[in-house]
Amino acid sequence: MKHRIVVAVTGASGSIYARQLLQKLAKSGEEVAVVMTENAKTVWHTELDDNGYEQLPFRMYAQHDFHAPFASGSGRYDTMIICPCSMGTLGRIAGASPTI
Repeated sequence: MKHRIVVAVTGASGSIYARQLLQKLAKSGEEVAVVMTENAKTVWHTELDDNGYEQLPFRMYAQHDFHAPFASGSGRYDTMIICPCSMGTLGRIAGASPTI
C-alpha cells in the first residue's frame, strides 16, 4: 500500500536529519510532498553547504501555498513529518486548539 506523506522542513537546527529522511523517502516509492520554510533553506545551506533539496524528486511547496493539496482536509495524506522539529515548534503544535 502506497502512503501519501507530507514532510515539513523547518528552520530549526538539524538539516542533516531532514536530508537523511528525504533521501530515504526518495528510495521508498512512497508519494511525498515537501513544504520548506525560507529559513529552512537558509539553515540547510548554512549547515550542509549545499542546496541538495533542489535535486530531490518531490513536489516542493512554499510555506504559504494554500493551493498545496495537503492544505485541505480533503487532500487525503496519511502522514505528516516535521523534521527538524524544535521544542518551540512542537509546543506550538501541541498547544494549538482545534477549530470547530
